[in-house]
Amino acid sequence: MSSKTVREIPLPSGNRVPLKTNVFDFIQNSVCTLSPLFPYVDEESIVPCIATFRGAPGKRYGRFQHFNTVDELAVIFGAQGGERRGTAGMVHVGAKLHTVQAPIDDPEDAGDVRVVVITQRQVRDKPQREEVRFICDECEWMLCKFAFEEIPAKRGSVRTSIGQTNAFSSIRLSFESALKFNADENLRRCGRCGHVNPPFPTAAWGWDDYARQTEIAQISRQSLGPNHG
Repeated sequence: MSSKTVREIPLPSGNRVPLKTNVFDFIQNSVCTLSPLFPYVDEESIVPCIATFRGAPGKRYGRFQHFNTVDELAVIFGAQGGERRGTAGMVHVGAKLHTVQAPIDDPEDAGDVRVVVITQRQVRDKPQREEVRFICDECEWMLCKFAFEEIPAKRGSVRTSIGQTNAFSSIRLSFESALKFNADENLRRCGRCGHVNPPFPTAAWGWDDYARQTEIAQISRQSLGPNHG
């Protein structure tokens, strides 16, 4: 008589309360591209983020290269216009090093809209490395690179040691890198073709608003004391 291994799914630990949201409802209150849908970004968390894009007269999104040690899964939830950039329901996994740009054909066409959910899973007990690389608009040469490594917070610590309003590291890295890039013309001048690239349009991605809102949330939460909020 052969023995059978009994496998059981353990009960939830209670460190992460189950949450749900509607992507399209969430968009109405989202302040930036790559907004996490849920407040869990600690180790082993599955982190889905909303990315929304729409063209407009004079709109410019810019582009950069992003490296991530973890996979990023992208699902298009809604799309209008510019079918070359994909339609609703399309799924793809990006390469570890990939170009980040608005997935619309014409950034000046208000009828070109994309809603994408990009999901990654945080690692456990080891550094998670990301890089932002700015490239020349004229010749594709890499102008500069910013990198960081962090070990995601221990599971269950998001609501205690680092606070529920801690900035999502991917947004923080991208925003801080762009600020350094924008502030230094030498970084924006291509060493190969000499082209001086324009500053990266952080406002188009909403990173300025995200940084301000995160700071307000952190200050106001801390004002209540360590056992509140």
